[in-house]
Amino acid sequence: MSNILLSNDDGIESRGLWALKSCFESDDTVRSVFIVAPDRERSATGHAISLHEPIRTKEIQKGRVFSVDGTPVDAVHMAILGLIPQKIDLVVTGINNGLNLGTDVFYSGTVSAAMHAVSHGVPAIAVSIDNHGDIVYFETAAFFARKVADIIRDKGTFERAILNINVPNLPLGDVAGVEITRLGKRRYNDSIVEKKDDRNNRYYLIQGVLSHDIGEDETDVRAIAEHRVSITPLGWDITAHHAVAELRNRGFHKLK
Repeated sequence: MSNILLSNDDGIESRGLWALKSCFESDDTVRSVFIVAPDRERSATGHAISLHEPIRTKEIQKGRVFSVDGTPVDAVHMAILGLIPQKIDLVVTGINNGLNLGTDVFYSGTVSAAMHAVSHGVPAIAVSIDNHGDIVYFETAAFFARKVADIIRDKGTFERAILNINVPNLPLGDVAGVEITRLGKRRYNDSIVEKKDDRNNRYYLIQGVLSHDIGEDETDVRAIAEHRVSITPLGWDITAHHAVAELRNRGFHKLK
C-alpha cells in the first residue's frame, strides 16, 4: 500500500480530511499520502462531474496536496488521470462530517468519489462519522479507516466494490464493536421553501429533516444506533437482478 489518495466532499479544510492524513502518514507501510479535494464544501453532489466548464486547481503542498473548484468526483478523476503522477494504490474518502447510511449513499459526494475510483480500477473506502455532540471524534474514525486499509493491503479488496464505513461519534474505547452490514432505511421530511431575492425574484430552497431511522437487524442504521462501526460493501453494479426475469416474463423484450 505505497501511495494513498485522500479526498472528500466537505472541502480541503475539513478536520476529517486532515485527521486521515495525519493517521496514514504515521503508518510505516505507506510511502506517500496525497490529497486532492474540493476547495469548498460540495456535500450531496453525488456522482456529478464537470464536463462543460474548466476545473481549476491550487497546489497547497508541492506535489502532495491540491484543491479543485469542482466536485468530489472531479477531484478523484483528476488525481487518477494525472494530477498525481504516481500510481494510486488506495483511495480513502472522508472523514465525512455526518453519517452516510441507507439511501444517503446515492447522494453522498464522499461515497460517489470512492465509487469513481473503483470505476478506474483503484480500490477505495468511504469513511463517515456521526456528528451529533459537542465534540466530533475524527481520530476514532481515522483509526478504523487505517485498520480497514491494513486488511486490504494484506488480503486484497473486492472488484468493483467499495467499503462504506460509518463510525459512531465516540472515543475509541467506547465503541461497542464492528459489524458487517447492509444498507438500512432512513426517512426524511422534505420540503420546498419559497423565498425572494432583493429584486423580488422567486427562488427556492430544498430542506430535508431526518424524521426517523428504521433499525432493522444487520443494517448500518442499527449498528450505529447500538454504537458499533458499520462496514457495508457497496457494488458498482446497481442492476435490480431480481427483476430481470420478471421483465422478460411480462414481454418487455418484445416491444419492437
